[in-house]
Amino acid sequence: MRAWRIARAKYALDRGLTDGGRWHAQGTPVIYAGLSAEICAMEKLAHTGHILPADLMLVALTLPDDKALYETAAVDALPDWAATPPGAISVDFGAAFLRSGRALGLIVPSAVVPEAGNIVINPLHPRFAEVQFAVTRPFVFDQRLRPQPG
Repeated sequence: MRAWRIARAKYALDRGLTDGGRWHAQGTPVIYAGLSAEICAMEKLAHTGHILPADLMLVALTLPDDKALYETAAVDALPDWAATPPGAISVDFGAAFLRSGRALGLIVPSAVVPEAGNIVINPLHPRFAEVQFAVTRPFVFDQRLRPQPG
């Protein structure tokens, strides 16, 4: 399975975020990735301030192709899972998934574009050692996406 991240150069190969997010509680190691480079770009735009960082990298993740290692979140049963800021319903669901260790990844829809998919990767899962990270290239947003005032 292939997944993608867009991250600042110094964090490009990080193996676990511990700040809180939509699908995990603060202090819980996790890696968020998109199932396409395009959704990564949308997510980065949504989570970046008015200035686009100049030192972004596109990172390819290669995950084991064993379907048993992945679970798809049934978000229809999670009211307000896409709330901004993230609410307890998605955080608690994702935290329980990560604590259980029952799968390497949880496939979730993007809150930015729900038709697109993201994956929440558990770096504490025994098969995480098989996940490969590779910086593929610098990533530069087209400046038309955040025009300068004037």
